[in-house]
Amino acid sequence: MPFNDLGKNSSLKSGTGGGVASIITHIGVHTLTDPGTGTNANAGEATGGSPAYARQAVTFGTPASGQVANTGALTFDVPAGTYGFLTFWNTGGTGNTNNFLGYAPINGTVKGFGTVDTAGVTADAIQSAGHGLVDGDRVMLFNVFAESLPAGLTEGVIYHVVTAATDTFEVSLTSGGASVNITGSGELFFQKVIPETFGSQGQITVAVGALVLDATGI
Repeated sequence: MPFNDLGKNSSLKSGTGGGVASIITHIGVHTLTDPGTGTNANAGEATGGSPAYARQAVTFGTPASGQVANTGALTFDVPAGTYGFLTFWNTGGTGNTNNFLGYAPINGTVKGFGTVDTAGVTADAIQSAGHGLVDGDRVMLFNVFAESLPAGLTEGVIYHVVTAATDTFEVSLTSGGASVNITGSGELFFQKVIPETFGSQGQITVAVGALVLDATGI
């Protein structure tokens, strides 16, 4: 069920009567706990600090080529901790009942599709032409079109990239550790994560155009 650019842009359209970009009114920050894809986010949103953490209002621009981005910079005051995700909300308060819409990894500009075939199962390797990842990178893996990930891999886990080559990479639960044993073939979407860590009160800033809603995969 592919959509052309008009269909993709319409699904993202901001403003009255628009698409998902009009529904997402605020952005939040989450720790390294996977926010999940349930009706309500998993516990882990930033809280406290001085100045106190708060979700920030967001405005998206005009979609083009199946993508739309924020038109203003976002700045979050956060207490000491490690943060890995930007979360999407339709409220600026602290509500987490039917207000959560999804999330994206912080600094997740490197992304793409991957496959695991029979050879990949044997080698515990994900095939992805020119993926751009290197050993030590951290990635999350997501299912494609609601299919299950290749057996042995888990959505919501932040993996470490190991044994990266130009068109393949493997993942580990620890930096430089053993590759995860992949036991079944399949497809996936990957996105790089660069967590932000603060030893004391700090700020996370999302530049103009850095938060991109991407419908090119539909």
